[in-house]
Amino acid sequence: MALNVVVCLKQIPNPDLQFQISTDGKDIRRDSLNYKLNAADEYALEEAVRIKEKHGGRVVALTLGPKRTEQMLREALAKGADEAVRIAYDDPSAFDVGKNARILAAAIRTLPHDLVLTGVQSDDYVNSATGGLLAGILGLPHASVVTRVVVQERQLEVACELEGGLQRVYSIPLPALLTIQFGANTPRYAPLPAIMKAARQPIKELAPSALGLNGWDAVALPYSFGVRGLSPPAAKGHAEMITGSVEEQAKRLAQVLRDKGFVRR
Repeated sequence: MALNVVVCLKQIPNPDLQFQISTDGKDIRRDSLNYKLNAADEYALEEAVRIKEKHGGRVVALTLGPKRTEQMLREALAKGADEAVRIAYDDPSAFDVGKNARILAAAIRTLPHDLVLTGVQSDDYVNSATGGLLAGILGLPHASVVTRVVVQERQLEVACELEGGLQRVYSIPLPALLTIQFGANTPRYAPLPAIMKAARQPIKELAPSALGLNGWDAVALPYSFGVRGLSPPAAKGHAEMITGSVEEQAKRLAQVLRDKGFVRR
């Protein structure tokens, strides 16, 4: 049974970098950052491509973000996606998960979809909310923390991870939405010929007008919030905030451990 699969991808700042708070206190400094595909979304993309390879159909990689996200979409094309779509959204931080979900849902409605996949969470905000909000907005049955997907006739059998090493198996009618758990599969590397081909493929760009929206602020937002400010956690009691370069932090941590008697002098 061939399926049209839409997989939602997010580009995040490389989590291995050291972050600094911007001067307005509402975001991190982004002028020197580099970005990568969100780790959980790698598993969602791999699951989408495997379903296509086994059952036929098409995979559309969809993202909401600025021009720089096109590099991530080309990576998805090189790994097996058939089409890439970027919703032009130039807010570099895009904190509002409810607003983002409604914009993504408006785009998904314009695409043929039997199955929508997302990663279980994003590595930057770890809300684990986008998939569930999308399912609610689109009116789709959904399952979260999915570790196994079996396509049957007009339905899916999915295994969802529970605590304590347990899992629960569901049957879900199509169309549906799933959030894919870390480790559900082994994401592939893109071969060089596919990378070169993806570099030449067009990326479809959607604007608010194409989605029937006059502007992002016109979207109805029952789930909406704004960031008032960011700051490091305040030290309380005997706590200490260790700052500085990686080397400086390592030296200070070693000194603290020695002072507390955890490490012999």
